[in-house]
Amino acid sequence: MSYRLHLPLDFETATEALDWFDEAQRAGLISADVDLFHPDALDTAAHGFTARDLIVRRTRDRIAKLAVRAGRGVRGGR
Repeated sequence: MSYRLHLPLDFETATEALDWFDEAQRAGLISADVDLFHPDALDTAAHGFTARDLIVRRTRDRIAKLAVRAGRGVRGGR
């Protein structure tokens, strides 16, 4: 059995969220094998995520282009 931790943190931009995530990862609070991603269609359908939600997932389980650091949603303050 596994447990999930949901942290309802609000950021003005995806860039701010990524900065917070990177700092937490550097501090060892978040595992190095995960990254911050935009939800895909399956996440949206199964969990009700929206385009404004960001999720933490294992890097090997996700498509790289959905990673926040890939640039989608980071430029232009989105």
